[in-house]
Amino acid sequence: MQYRADIDGLRTLAVMPVLVFHSGLGLSGGYVGVDIFFVISGFLITSIIFAEAREGRFTILGFYERRIRRIIPALFTVILVTGTAASFVMIPGHLEDLALSGIASAFFYANFWQYFSQGYFTEAAELKPLLHTWSLGIEEQFYIFFPPLFVLMFTRLGGAKTTLGLWLVVLISLALSVWAVGANPDAAFYLPQYRIWELALGSLLAVALAERSLDRVLQNRGICSALAAAGLILIAWPVITYGPETQFPGLAALPPCLGAAALIAAGSHVQTPVSWFLGLGPMVGIGKISYSLYLWHWPVISLFTYVNIEPLNTAQGILCIALSFGLSYLSWRYVERPFRQKHLVSRRQIFAGFGVASAIVLAAAVTTASYKGFPARMPADVVALLDRQGLLHDRRDCHRVLPERARKGDVCVRGDLSAQPSFMLVGDSHADAISPAIFAAAEMAGVSGYQYTDATGLLPLIGVTRPGRPDWSDTLTAFAEFLRERPDIRTLIVTRYWLVQMTGYSYRHQGQIWRDEEYDGSGSAYNVNATVAGMDKFVRAFPELRIVLLDDIPTGDELDLRTHVRFLLYGNSHQMSRLGLDPAEERRQRDSYEPVLRALAARHGKVEYVSLFQELCTETSCPLFSGDTPLYRDGDHLSHDGALRLTQVVYDRLFTAPTN
Repeated sequence: MQYRADIDGLRTLAVMPVLVFHSGLGLSGGYVGVDIFFVISGFLITSIIFAEAREGRFTILGFYERRIRRIIPALFTVILVTGTAASFVMIPGHLEDLALSGIASAFFYANFWQYFSQGYFTEAAELKPLLHTWSLGIEEQFYIFFPPLFVLMFTRLGGAKTTLGLWLVVLISLALSVWAVGANPDAAFYLPQYRIWELALGSLLAVALAERSLDRVLQNRGICSALAAAGLILIAWPVITYGPETQFPGLAALPPCLGAAALIAAGSHVQTPVSWFLGLGPMVGIGKISYSLYLWHWPVISLFTYVNIEPLNTAQGILCIALSFGLSYLSWRYVERPFRQKHLVSRRQIFAGFGVASAIVLAAAVTTASYKGFPARMPADVVALLDRQGLLHDRRDCHRVLPERARKGDVCVRGDLSAQPSFMLVGDSHADAISPAIFAAAEMAGVSGYQYTDATGLLPLIGVTRPGRPDWSDTLTAFAEFLRERPDIRTLIVTRYWLVQMTGYSYRHQGQIWRDEEYDGSGSAYNVNATVAGMDKFVRAFPELRIVLLDDIPTGDELDLRTHVRFLLYGNSHQMSRLGLDPAEERRQRDSYEPVLRALAARHGKVEYVSLFQELCTETSCPLFSGDTPLYRDGDHLSHDGALRLTQVVYDRLFTAPTN
């Protein structure tokens, strides 16, 4: 197809918001740049395949040769350089994780790797230098099946039925995406079936332009100018207004994708003011290196943040972007361009090189993972600090009580097992983390209770839902059935990550929203209303129960043992002077939920609020260690020893008064 400078300019519109967003300089919806790339990719690749298929020149071997020339040299360079740089700065566990993600990136299943490793205790995105390669996984998975199917349909069925097939792909995948953002947001983001409509939209436009079915409209300069302006608005609006509470992709991905398609279509026949702007030298120049720029920017930001420890400030964000541009130009000039030249690198050489490079990446990654990130690289005291045993308690089998488990009665009884269970510990993984103290104190008091906890956070709220938790109703129904079948349970002890419950945010959470039938569209600002209304309904449904609402531990990245090690390795004197969490931050967290819990206790006679965890802080610090003992296993969970140190406090405040 004929070269179009405005499409390179559109690549700039795609990559720059991503860079600005990731470097912390603004543009909260900058992540939609990836979706623009998907549309561009679908358009360009399909245009080439269509032209070759119509002329009888298309071959699978030729297609994948082009993909390897385009994708592999820069990608493998970034993987190898990133891994080498990380080996100098990353602690062993993080380097091992990077090695495994490097394999996923090199073999184009990074999106599946990220999805299936999205657990409750996964690391912050900033600690995953190859996280961004998930988008390449989506693309290449699409291109495994698309070219042969497309050519087969076009040659056997013709352009009209091929277009109909593409429409079906777009509509079915989009419908699935709309469903998935409510049912499983992580799957909607990472898995190909919920994203391929964006690539197929570009393919649909490519066929329409190649078949000249839009010529009459697109030869009208006025219409194209309006279409281009609309496309620019459709891109700018989500880039500026979207944020962590946007349900994405789903319908929210339509504006940037339609905007990209509109800009491609509007510039196909005539020049508009927007296509003129996109074709300017700086826009085209950035667009030409946009692939390398996308590849390099995140490892630069991630590794810089790794040794900086704290979030990037404005100057550091600008520096990371500048470094990314420098590396990207070198990568484009000395890696991308030469490998695209067939007279410099033959087909045989490109496939052989791909095989050798894949073997090198695989061998390096497997060796790194096998040796657990080479702990010998680190000082001996750091290795000893990271090799702590016993951070998790030994009754983890009692956690993760799902509805099917509850209905079978498979819920642990802990405490004094000679006593009939009379109370139940309810909550999320924070409740599980404090469970050693709860049940040790119960044993001291001669009572026992059930542990009904789950990582996703059971909370006795009636009529409340959360996007991404379609199972919430069944979870609460199973919980209520369990209670009604056991009338000897007279007390619920409830705790959870209250900061996230009330605000939707923490150092590792963003934009969690709770809704009920009165939801007013205000996002996470409504969480308190939903929590209070749901708890009120639960109290009225179980008036005989005594409900004890516990406070929560102070939380933050500063209380993570791995972050503490990074402070020791790379922290400056100012950072070292304030190891642990600032008590002012603990008070800010407490102020977000404690008044709400106190108000619930004041309104209902059988609801109490009990504070346990202020004991973890002094006037000057909320420390990670007590002597040589880590109190936390990560930034928001007590260690086994940390929990047991609160046993006497728990006994005094919960079990000296009867729990029945």
